[in-house]
Amino acid sequence: MSVGLPAAWRDYRNRRRSLLAAVGIAPMLAAAGESAPGANGTHVFLLALSATSLVAAAVWFAGFRCPYCKLPFHWTWLIANPLSRECLHCGFAKWRDPHAARHYGRGVKDR
Repeated sequence: MSVGLPAAWRDYRNRRRSLLAAVGIAPMLAAAGESAPGANGTHVFLLALSATSLVAAAVWFAGFRCPYCKLPFHWTWLIANPLSRECLHCGFAKWRDPHAARHYGRGVKDR
């Protein structure tokens, strides 16, 4: 448990972990359904379950909003980069403290 991590980045970490878990579990579910002898309905169900969980986790991960500008962090209308280290809209760096950035931004503007 990391106490110093802002809530927005804890949410991002949870979304990323769920996507990685779905990517890791999908092949195992497909293999488990394949190895069951004579269970064609089970195989189809496990494939549908793995595909649905993978899509749901990917959509949830892609919906993460930048803690600074509140726009989608990983995609714009023309660009989608789930591995980007900064917001594609405002350039806000990943893992940066949004509260400190807002405070610093107000201080610079007031000068």
